[in-house]
Amino acid sequence: MKLYVVATPIGNQKDITQRALEVLNKVDFVICEERKVGSRLLKSYDIKKPLELLNEHNEEEQTEHILKRIQLQQESAALISDAGTPLFADPGNRLVCCCHASGIKVVSVPGVSSIMAALMISGLSLKQFLYYGFLPANKEKRKIELKKLPNNYDIVFLEAPYRLRQLLRDMCKVLGSKRQAIIAYKLTYPQEKLFWGTLTELQKMTQELPKGEFVFILKKKM
Repeated sequence: MKLYVVATPIGNQKDITQRALEVLNKVDFVICEERKVGSRLLKSYDIKKPLELLNEHNEEEQTEHILKRIQLQQESAALISDAGTPLFADPGNRLVCCCHASGIKVVSVPGVSSIMAALMISGLSLKQFLYYGFLPANKEKRKIELKKLPNNYDIVFLEAPYRLRQLLRDMCKVLGSKRQAIIAYKLTYPQEKLFWGTLTELQKMTQELPKGEFVFILKKKM
């Protein structure tokens, strides 16, 4: 009777850990955000397990259902996200908290993280940085949040693949075109690229860039 929180690859399927494969093979069922994505991941490693969906649309009722399933049937489960390390801006925190409160052991199975992968190749000192996550999708709210950002830390952002141009545009307006930043694009894929420069330079560099997952690092103001 355990809940395993399992990191999975963000692109390159060879990045799965041996321990993650062992856990996915031994649990009774796997909890994922989207059935299509979860099924594809398991199929790529020839793993056959029942799936339970847990996402932003059903988190409250599914948390209760999954918790009862673990408790009443004495089962073990693995929680995965669509890619990478779960619970960074992903559903599932409520389930983890409920497991702790119910005496169900929660076990981390660490592995790939887009955030850490980006920082590893950024060239930054990494002595101190802030993780922000997702800015508001609304343009005006996003600008308000950008004005509140501290200037003395490197700040890591996550964002939807289709919102890179809007993000750069709003950052230019609020933070100034000469502010330095880094874009880590399609990490672990063959198309992986790292873009360094001012916000204006990054706009030009990425103007024709195909839509793809990225991590954005805003450098501290010098």
